[in-house]
Amino acid sequence: MLLSASGQDASESEVTDEEVVTAAEAIGEELAAAKESSSEFAFTTMVMQCNEAIGDEIGVDYGSVCGVDDGCC
Repeated sequence: MLLSASGQDASESEVTDEEVVTAAEAIGEELAAAKESSSEFAFTTMVMQCNEAIGDEIGVDYGSVCGVDDGCC
């Protein structure tokens, strides 16, 4: 279950795995559009802010889990 990383289960947060995936896909689409229209510095800053927000929300250091060098993001 995707929410298990945050230490909550779906019944506590009332958010389904499908909703989490949908939100992640939307973020990915917005980041892809921003990459096309932003400088490299602005885009990198935005990604770092997103990683920090994700980490604050789910308690996982997303930036280290999904490093830039490994190409998974």
